[in-house]
Amino acid sequence: MNFADQILDDGAAIRRFSIGSDSLKNTSRAGYSHVRPHTAYLPAEALKGQKLPTIYMLASWLGAGRSMFNWEPFREDLATRLSRLMNNKLMPPCVIICPDLYIDFGGSQYINSSFVGNHADHIVSELIPYVEQNFPVLKGYKHRAITGRSSGGFGALRFGMDTSHTFAAVACHAGDMGFEWVYRRSLIDIPVAVAKYKDPKNYLAELKKQKKLSGFDTHILMMLGMCAFYSPNPDSELGFDVPIDIVDGRLIEDTWRQWESHDPLVRIDNKKAQDNLGSLSKLFIDCGNRDQYFLQYGSRQLIKKLKSAGIQHTYSEFDDNHSGTAYRYDESLPILASAIN
Repeated sequence: MNFADQILDDGAAIRRFSIGSDSLKNTSRAGYSHVRPHTAYLPAEALKGQKLPTIYMLASWLGAGRSMFNWEPFREDLATRLSRLMNNKLMPPCVIICPDLYIDFGGSQYINSSFVGNHADHIVSELIPYVEQNFPVLKGYKHRAITGRSSGGFGALRFGMDTSHTFAAVACHAGDMGFEWVYRRSLIDIPVAVAKYKDPKNYLAELKKQKKLSGFDTHILMMLGMCAFYSPNPDSELGFDVPIDIVDGRLIEDTWRQWESHDPLVRIDNKKAQDNLGSLSKLFIDCGNRDQYFLQYGSRQLIKKLKSAGIQHTYSEFDDNHSGTAYRYDESLPILASAIN
C-alpha cells in the first residue's frame, strides 16, 4: 500500500488516505461522495514498524478530519499537540485517526441516516478494519479509543452507548446532550429563515447560489443538518422531516420525539447503553461551565444518571464556554492512551 506521508520535524507523519465506502454509496439519498478522505497522525515509532494503539478523533460541526490539522493563529494544531504530548512523555505513543464524514450541511453527527448515509457503519465496519489491515496498529477493541468535541463528542459517546467491543475507552468533550436546551429553543429560527422561500428545499437551493453564507444561514444549515441525521424520512420530498411547522411555528411532536430518541439523556436509560458504557475501561466527559449551548446542564444530568446506574466515569467541568476548547484534549488524550496500551 502506497501512502504520501507529510513528515514532521520530530519524525512523525501526517498521512492522508481515502476509502471507497459501500456503507455510504448504498445508503445516502443525498448523493454525497462515498469516497472519504481520512487523515492519520503516525508517531515516529509507528513509521519504524512498532505497532501502537489507535485513538479515533471525531471533528466538531463545521470541521472535518482533514481540517483538524490546519494551522491556526494563537492555537495549537492537532499535529503539534500530539507531538508535544508524546515527545514530552505526557501520553504513550498512539496512532491517531481523524475520520472525514463532512457533508455540506456543515459536519457529521456520526450516526446512520437514510438521507446522508450510514456514517456509523462506515467507521465501524469499514474504516477500523482498513486501518488495522494497512497501518502499524495493534488489533482489537482493547487497543482502540474514541474522542471528539461538540458533534464529535456526541458521536464518541454514541459509539460508547451503541456498540460493544468496538472501543475500550471513550472521551466526550461538550457533546450534544439535553436537546431541550441545545436544539428546541432554536427550532423557530427555521421557519423564520425559509419564510420567503416557502419551504426548506427552495431555501437550500438558494444557499447553493450564494458566494458567502451569513452566520444565521450557517446556523440554519446546522439545524437542517440535524434534521438529516435525527429525523430522516425516505418518503419525504426533502429526505428528512423538520420538527416545526414552517408556517405557524407549531412543534411537530412526532418528529421532535424522533430527535429526543437520539438525546444521550434519553438513551442512557436503556439497559444496553448502560451495559456498553459500563464495560468501558475508561469513560471521560467534560464541559465548560459557560457553554453557549447550555451543554453544562445536559452534562450534569447525564452524570447523575451515570452515577445512579453505577457506571464508572471521570467528569470535569471547567471555566470556559463552548468555543476554542481543543486544549481540553490535553486532559483526555493521556487518559485514553493509557487505557488502551
